[in-house]
Amino acid sequence: MPTSALASRLDVVRASGRIDDAVLDRFGSFLAEAPEEQVFRMSPLRYAGESALTDPAAIDLFLRATHAGVLDFTWAVLCPLCSSFLTTAAGLRSLTERKRCSLCQADVALTDDAVEIAFTVSEPVRKLRISDPETIDFQKNWMLHQFSRSAVPDREHAEIFKRPPIASRRLGPGETWTLEVTLEPKRYAVIAPVNHATAHFEARAPGGASEVEVHFAAGYFVPEEIAVHPGKAKIQFHNRGDRPMVMGFLHDPVPEAPANRAHLKSIPVVRLPYLTGKRLVTSQTFRELFRAESMPSQDGLQFKSLTLLFTDLKGSTEMYERVGDFKAFALVREHFRVLRDLVAENGGAVVKTIGDAIMASFAEPAPAVAAAARMRDEVRRVGEGGALELKLGLHAGPCIAVESNERLDYFGQTVNIAARVQGVASANEIACTDAVFDAPGVGDAIRAAKLSAADDRAVLKGVDGVVKLHRLR
Repeated sequence: MPTSALASRLDVVRASGRIDDAVLDRFGSFLAEAPEEQVFRMSPLRYAGESALTDPAAIDLFLRATHAGVLDFTWAVLCPLCSSFLTTAAGLRSLTERKRCSLCQADVALTDDAVEIAFTVSEPVRKLRISDPETIDFQKNWMLHQFSRSAVPDREHAEIFKRPPIASRRLGPGETWTLEVTLEPKRYAVIAPVNHATAHFEARAPGGASEVEVHFAAGYFVPEEIAVHPGKAKIQFHNRGDRPMVMGFLHDPVPEAPANRAHLKSIPVVRLPYLTGKRLVTSQTFRELFRAESMPSQDGLQFKSLTLLFTDLKGSTEMYERVGDFKAFALVREHFRVLRDLVAENGGAVVKTIGDAIMASFAEPAPAVAAAARMRDEVRRVGEGGALELKLGLHAGPCIAVESNERLDYFGQTVNIAARVQGVASANEIACTDAVFDAPGVGDAIRAAKLSAADDRAVLKGVDGVVKLHRLR
């Protein structure tokens, strides 16, 4: 049964009129009754698969619930070697080019799908024991905090991770833990999973100390690599931070020293669906509700591939002359509403309007083509008698997310090509490049929309050579 705090916050979501009441009721029951592990770092894409929602509908639900205080979301960079969930402050501004995984002792390069956004039920709605340093059980919960829930390791590594720790302890601010332990000639680690901090102990090296001190400060253990003598050892851990922490001392899950890791391979995992940073920033709801979090860092954020869609009304100036200013303005305004709704319905976001045109972004080409097909048909319906004729262009490729006029915008040759492709489209036609036409799922989207495709070539201003195009009608 949902608590009063949960019910009142869900009512805020309900008042938006964007989420069906039955969907909200089922979601509320799930958040109130599911085991704690299931409402910690949730994926809206996995929830979609379990509740018969489309991916865009589930993302919309989770974002609106977050805006209403039902959920909290966490941004993280995923380590490609061990799948550690390396948390960052919310928002694109906090994402840098590289992130450090102290468990693997490796730098993690930032790529399109290396950023995961996960959602946890908020503390006022439901207090989770697994999130509270006072009640966390290290042995049961350390993997839940350390690793992405979207990565399921193979059996061999799962067994390694599940080994009980040699010792574990909650350590308050300013407190010291003195651990006396007998070490075999192996590697050991102390892990603070909530803080994603790890220090490694090499007990095989001659000349190591029998008494060492390790300090935790500013999110890191110092030192990170420690030589200790096999046999009896005394290790002092000092929490120099201002918050309590939970740590465990265990056999090192990544047993190779950094010097021996030239050929270290990633842990075999099964990847479950998760919300990537790219997919989030191409969500219309995210752009509208989380303006501050949608701003990239000063240097921008590079995407390996993004799909951009440009539209424009053909002959809009003549339309004002033909039907009059008042009716033309009403038609153009309705056309913008239709475009915005169809972009959002297909998981994209309107980046900006330019006169009578829009620029929209999508994580993948297939939903962009599906949206374009619907736009063409719906705008013709709005402009009865052929008053509105839409030209559409699509291209996919690398680009940079930047802040422009206090909003998220995109820069690069991919943007230029997409705009130029729209410029050569005819009325009621969708023009796209090979990067879109040949992408997975696009053929199905074209057939579903009952479009015919004709190959063409065009010279685009500012683009070298002749560009192959596909005209969809």
